[in-house]
Amino acid sequence: MKPELKPGDRVRLTTRNCVPVYYPGDKGTVTNGPKCHLGAEDPYYLVTMDKDGGDSETVFNVEDIEPDV
Repeated sequence: MKPELKPGDRVRLTTRNCVPVYYPGDKGTVTNGPKCHLGAEDPYYLVTMDKDGGDSETVFNVEDIEPDV
């Protein structure tokens, strides 16, 4: 089971990432989550990505990100 992330946690993208403008290893900071859509099995997080300069949040499924330790 993956550890639950919280706002402020640093994360990096895994190879399962499915957001086309980001690549495995890209890093960011969790800003909100975990959240779940009705009927969805996996939670998602809102993440501010470093390469965006902190200007926007991107939605990532729990399998798309991991703690950056």
